[in-house]
Amino acid sequence: METFNFEQYQNIVIKVGSALIAPDGMSCSTQYCLPLANFIKKCESLEKRITLVSSGAVAAGFNTLRPQNDTLSLDEKQALAAVGQSKVINHWQRFFDNHVAQVLLTAADMQNHSRSANAHRTLNTLHQHRVLPIVNENDTVAIEELKFGDNDRLAAQVACLINADLLIICSDVDGVFTDNPHLNPQAKLINTIDTIDESVLSLGQNSHNPQATGGMLTKLLAAQLAQNHGIDTVICNGKTEAYLPLLQDQCAGTWVVSDKPLDRENAARIRNTYP
Repeated sequence: METFNFEQYQNIVIKVGSALIAPDGMSCSTQYCLPLANFIKKCESLEKRITLVSSGAVAAGFNTLRPQNDTLSLDEKQALAAVGQSKVINHWQRFFDNHVAQVLLTAADMQNHSRSANAHRTLNTLHQHRVLPIVNENDTVAIEELKFGDNDRLAAQVACLINADLLIICSDVDGVFTDNPHLNPQAKLINTIDTIDESVLSLGQNSHNPQATGGMLTKLLAAQLAQNHGIDTVICNGKTEAYLPLLQDQCAGTWVVSDKPLDRENAARIRNTYP
């Protein structure tokens, strides 16, 4: 088995879920975001290229519009997202001395060659100017057939788009377990996954967090998409800062190893064909 080596990763996508952005489901919090921002700055000091995929817009807008019930209509969710997007960006900006930039995407953007090429060039230009791209789904306009479904999949698609070599999914669980650890205290953490097949996907459970749009299954599906494009994935607990051991070449979560390393070169050639 290959030993985890963080130094080899130079182009990293980090996905942060709503449970870390807005633990109370109604506002942005520094509790988990500030330590993660410090981790990002350490990665950047090591000359690693970081792209952040951040959830939390709907939760961030909640206290402003204060909907009357917990069952939100599509119009209400889109209105909350419209208010919350700027709050999330401002929330992240205060943790960084350099500029951050908001990049909003829909599934249709990724499916259209011209628009995905534009997104690729924009992200590349932001990195060239040492601006941290913060990506989220454009919830204010996305309807069901245009939605990614969850930001785990969005993060995986962004990783494929920019030819990343590592996807880090920061959640409120320690990684992939042999069973649901919230229901079964005997469940064991799976440290390394070589291939994501049906038996591994069957380990996915619905999220225990009502603010999240996906559970472990969506993370495994995202890791599978990344794996098929030669991208490794780490699923770890952002609440316990389990990403910090990565700096010491230790994975405190679940490491999904790509089984197609040559795809990285192929993906690079594909991306270089963009006009």
